[in-house]
Amino acid sequence: MRLIKAVLLLSSAMTVMAGSIISPALPEISRHFSGAGDAVFTKLVLTMPAIMIAVCAPLAGHLSDMFGRRKLLIFSLFLYGVSGFSGFFLDDLFLLLVSRAILGIGVGGIMSAATALIGDLFSGDERAGFIGLQSGFMYIGGVVLVLFGGLLAEISWRAPFTAYLSAFAVLAMAIVGLKEPDKRLKSDKAIESVEESPVPLPAVSVIYVLVFLLMIFYYMVLVQVPFILQERFGFGSAMTGLAISASALAGALSSLSYPLIKRRLCYRNIYALGFGFVATGYLLIGSADSYPQLLAGLACAGFGNGMMMPNGSFWLMEVVPERVRGKAVGGFTGMIFLGQFLSPVVMAPVVLFCTLSGAFLFAATAMWMLVLFLLVQRFIS
Repeated sequence: MRLIKAVLLLSSAMTVMAGSIISPALPEISRHFSGAGDAVFTKLVLTMPAIMIAVCAPLAGHLSDMFGRRKLLIFSLFLYGVSGFSGFFLDDLFLLLVSRAILGIGVGGIMSAATALIGDLFSGDERAGFIGLQSGFMYIGGVVLVLFGGLLAEISWRAPFTAYLSAFAVLAMAIVGLKEPDKRLKSDKAIESVEESPVPLPAVSVIYVLVFLLMIFYYMVLVQVPFILQERFGFGSAMTGLAISASALAGALSSLSYPLIKRRLCYRNIYALGFGFVATGYLLIGSADSYPQLLAGLACAGFGNGMMMPNGSFWLMEVVPERVRGKAVGGFTGMIFLGQFLSPVVMAPVVLFCTLSGAFLFAATAMWMLVLFLLVQRFIS
């Protein structure tokens, strides 16, 4: 069982590594492909997997039901390793984007298979405990991987792509230690009641819109901050990795504190508080004239993001009947990765007309307006 748990935790880390490992190298990638077209396409190297995850994750879940979790996980890890490492050799931006799209398909399969396996293999308190461990592992993994990516990017912009070879080690562990689980947890299904209550579409729509906006703003840290650090302070990839890790670490602390926050605030107020923290952080980033101020802004924004990440899923689980929970969660996941994919596209005209610093100030203003809207709506209701 220890080997199985290790496979599931490391597979979860693979999903985090898909984007975070190359984020510090984005400025160098942009410089290398400077003759290939708009810089927006270079930034899509980071976010291209997200749109493929949004499209393929629901299909991958269906395939895992048809052919088994183990087969899907093994195939997806292989696809992940091959497509991820191919970036080390590719010297054409279009082909690099294609490889990143294939990587997204692999990530979608890994996420679907690993999540389904957790549901199959664990139940009750053990399942809840392992999901908590998985979440913490992913956050801490994000910090370590960004730092590691920054160190590799100091060698070459191609070097971070070698990290994807680690998928083959996880693949070997999965082949040796993972067996297709029997369906012995059917009792979980038996517990579900046949609910006739209607789906609260207004509440679900609000949750979807909020998580979409959250990801649009959240991904500015990964996509835009490396360029700010290079243009404003002349820092290299290692310092970029350190800065982004500060945001991830603050997010991890905030997420671990979510149960305490939820006892005191309702879902809307948690979003208002979270967006307030992010807006304050982006105000500090946009006006930063020193590296410590920028770090403080990233930490503040990370803390706000960390409390909002679990808030949407908790809220969705409470308002949606169990009979449509799978579809609702699938849509929720799709909105998360759609927001990640569209973040550089949406922010591109803002950066063009307002500069990078102005884009963060613009985002801060937009989020403060959203905070005001949430508080007024809560007061009226």
